[in-house]
Amino acid sequence: MKYLYICFIAMAISVKSFAQGCSDAGFCSLGSLKNHLTDDDSATTVKKNQSIAFGINYGLGEQKTSTVNGYIEYQAKFNNRFAFQSKITGTYATGFLGNTFNPDDVYTTLNYSPQVSKVNSLNFIGGIKVPLTYGNAKNAEGKPLPLDYQASIGTYDAIGGVNYIVNRKWEFDAAVQVPVIQVNKSTYFPDEYSDPRALKFAPTNNFRRKSDLLARIGYYIYLPQSSITLKPSISGIYHVGNDTYENRFGDKTFIDGSRGLTLNGSIVATKRFKNANQFEIVVGTPFIVRKERPDGLTRSGVINFQYTIAF
Repeated sequence: MKYLYICFIAMAISVKSFAQGCSDAGFCSLGSLKNHLTDDDSATTVKKNQSIAFGINYGLGEQKTSTVNGYIEYQAKFNNRFAFQSKITGTYATGFLGNTFNPDDVYTTLNYSPQVSKVNSLNFIGGIKVPLTYGNAKNAEGKPLPLDYQASIGTYDAIGGVNYIVNRKWEFDAAVQVPVIQVNKSTYFPDEYSDPRALKFAPTNNFRRKSDLLARIGYYIYLPQSSITLKPSISGIYHVGNDTYENRFGDKTFIDGSRGLTLNGSIVATKRFKNANQFEIVVGTPFIVRKERPDGLTRSGVINFQYTIAF
């Protein structure tokens, strides 16, 4: 029961804290990089090779911009080595500048799991992210909105990572997400608005984003009587360079402070059922954040719910 209290405390902390929504960047919440559980981890009595998951999360961002992000995720396990996953997302955002609803991105990944031992597991993941929108949504007055309101940053990304679990307890993750093709079409300049709060959002006209590196350590806590698994973890996300935008003269301008480290603490609570379905809650809170986050990934109070149906 004390572990459940830890979970609830983490949720309470998250709604009062400033966080980078890792799931927005993409690679933190894909396949084995998010949570790697096997049929041996609970009282599951059947093994199934396919699943479809429905998820939703809520976040409160810069200047009280509210976002609701929903997604559908399909996964197929071909054999004991290979698994395929595809995920499509969409976002509703609302705040003092307006509101939008648009599809986000499509993620497609392949997971490879070589045999290591009965208690240790190794997973390699590779994939791509394809944008469905390009960061150029406008409000009801036809004015450009900052990236905090946008469903997608508008980049085609390559994603790679490795997941290693030791003794079914300790988890170590490392990953990279690289924008390969950037077609962001934002035209946002804060001085187009008379409301001084708009100045809190960085200009993102023809925004170009740098890559991200991820390192994470997690620890699995098994509660066999309730078929619940908890995984507290700490994640470091390093943004490798300052992002850029084009000023009104067409000159590329660096956004000072957008490079740097974000350090997040998080917890995943997973309830496994005997039919192999599962329910999952994810919450997180930061310890360190970048000075500037023009990509719109700033969140205050992020919580994610997901239900997975296996078949």
